[in-house]
Amino acid sequence: MMKKTGLVLSLLAMLLVLSFSASAQTTTYTIEGVVTDANGAVVAGATVKAAGATIERSATTDKDGSYRIVALPAGSYTITVSQTGFAPSSTKIELTLNRVATFNAQLQVGANVTQVDVTADAPLLETNTAATGITVTPRQISDLPVSGRNYLDLLQLVPGVAVNRQADPKGDNATPTLGERGGNTNFFIDGHPNKDTVHGGPAAQFNQETIAEFQVLTTGYKAEFGQASGAIVNVITKSGGNRFHGVGSLFVRNDALDGLNSLKTSLTQPLPLKRYDYSIAGGGPVIKDRFFFFASSERITEDRQIDFTFPDTGNTTVNNLLRNQELPFDTPALTRETRNFIKLNQNIGKHQLAQEFNYTNSRVKNFLPLAQSQSLPSARNNLGSRSLLVALSDTVLLGNQANPYIVTLRASYRGEPSNTEPAHPEIAGSTLFNPYSGPGSFLFGDLPQVVFGNPNTPSNLNQKYVSLSASVSKLIGNHDIKFGWNYLRTRVDGVETKVLQNQLFATATDFATFGAATAGVYLLAEVAGATPRQDEIHLLNSYDGVFVQDDWKIVKNLSVNLGIRWDYDSEFRTKKNFGPRLGVAWAVTPKTVIRANMGIFYDQFRLGLVRNIPAFGGTDRRGGQIFVFPRLLYGSPSYVSSLAVLSGLPGGCFQNLTTGNLTDAQVAGAGAARICPFTGAPFIGVD
Repeated sequence: MMKKTGLVLSLLAMLLVLSFSASAQTTTYTIEGVVTDANGAVVAGATVKAAGATIERSATTDKDGSYRIVALPAGSYTITVSQTGFAPSSTKIELTLNRVATFNAQLQVGANVTQVDVTADAPLLETNTAATGITVTPRQISDLPVSGRNYLDLLQLVPGVAVNRQADPKGDNATPTLGERGGNTNFFIDGHPNKDTVHGGPAAQFNQETIAEFQVLTTGYKAEFGQASGAIVNVITKSGGNRFHGVGSLFVRNDALDGLNSLKTSLTQPLPLKRYDYSIAGGGPVIKDRFFFFASSERITEDRQIDFTFPDTGNTTVNNLLRNQELPFDTPALTRETRNFIKLNQNIGKHQLAQEFNYTNSRVKNFLPLAQSQSLPSARNNLGSRSLLVALSDTVLLGNQANPYIVTLRASYRGEPSNTEPAHPEIAGSTLFNPYSGPGSFLFGDLPQVVFGNPNTPSNLNQKYVSLSASVSKLIGNHDIKFGWNYLRTRVDGVETKVLQNQLFATATDFATFGAATAGVYLLAEVAGATPRQDEIHLLNSYDGVFVQDDWKIVKNLSVNLGIRWDYDSEFRTKKNFGPRLGVAWAVTPKTVIRANMGIFYDQFRLGLVRNIPAFGGTDRRGGQIFVFPRLLYGSPSYVSSLAVLSGLPGGCFQNLTTGNLTDAQVAGAGAARICPFTGAPFIGVD
């Protein structure tokens, strides 16, 4: 059990109402501003009301005409400003998440003047924070074409973020940010963690119809965001409202309009492709103004013939041999995926409650990454994965509602089993074939190496995550103070793959005649545990993080972000992971903001790095090789001994020539021409 520090215990005592979750990340909006009349004089006592699909909140301007409305969920709002003696003003605005926006209103004198309706956009520039990044809006998510219906492809809209489709989606090269590894990015869904802490990268996939918007912070983010030195991706899902809304979609892709783009000269038609993606989503009220729901379901099926071109080894015999062996395995890749989501929201007094459930199930057969497009078909894998997310949250406004204490509590559980297995288990292990064509090539061959078969045995991982978080924020004068605690417990159990490979040295003719087992000298390599128990993975890590953040508005157009964060992993026992943060945002003009920031950022402890280290609960991997000489060396077809190099003779003295196909009788019939000049002994035939 991890020993908590006094700081954590003190924080727990202050936050007695802790619920479970992953992170205290902000997922709401604050809007503030000044109400004036037509002459620019401030209007005190005006009522400012923000009405959204699921929530309505109001504030009253003070003697300086200022107002502030906090903890608004991201979405579309109607902001109404009213005061006795003035015409009410109504403005429709789209609010994006995790921002403090300034919205100033001007009232026209005259009680009988018709209400003024205005449609406006939220300010494009965030003037209160030094962090850089952008928010991908609902319109962009719904309108921009996304191949494969993966909302994270929209990361390409973010300056400094690259999307590499040829890389493993969970790998460091998939989405590097400003030169940082993709695995150093932290992902959140409605403030709950959604990162694969074993491999890095995003965890659960979500139906695109489910995503309302997401924010990507690339540098200078506040102390409330931890476990990352790359980017922060904060995703917000949709919620229901007082009206019933729904959408259905069907996307079809096939080869009907495809062009021919292949290296195969024999092809005259595009490769077969059939992809169907159909979804349905909708939401509405359960109890008007109090209880809402939103749900979606998506099904994806795809059959895709992989554009595979057999490698040219430079030897016709090897080419034909591999082609004949691999053609039966060159079958289409089959993808079957289901995504289901449901979210419930309740407004009860001062509480904003939310519960959500997300389940995805994916199965891919005959998988071949684009980065391995030249691997032989027998090396392909079958992949299976499931992801379950159950999450709870509560935002409470305590005290004076004009300037409340905002308490955010979150809880989530994730279960993510996955497995990988060879698509063609009939080929046990893999063979690294080193073909050679003449006696001068010795053991290493003079033709390109070819790998066929899959070196990995089946493996599986079951990842389980439990997360907790709580945060409290309060505006005190010009200081917006926020502090909180995050906890994430990760448990990973599974069975590691064994690596089996046969490294074969033989001529193409002997390989075709005798097969891999007896064609020539080979090395049998194995990497695995000495016992089945040593192939098991049992990883466990408990993470704690605490932070304090002060956003200080020194003057109207100058803000300073001060904060400090402390991170601790039970499996990485250092207690000095303090990360101070400092940022400055200066709004020189409404359209020009100068930002500067500095800080120390600690990445998440990636459990995948210790999956093969016994001290952390990983496997006990042992590697070994067996050097095999078929037919007891002397009758080994194609074996080229070191004496062959020394003597300069084809085949050396331990076998008959490099062809290796003569029997003892044929060797004897050859007479002196088949005698080794070193020993005077005859060559040994293949029988």
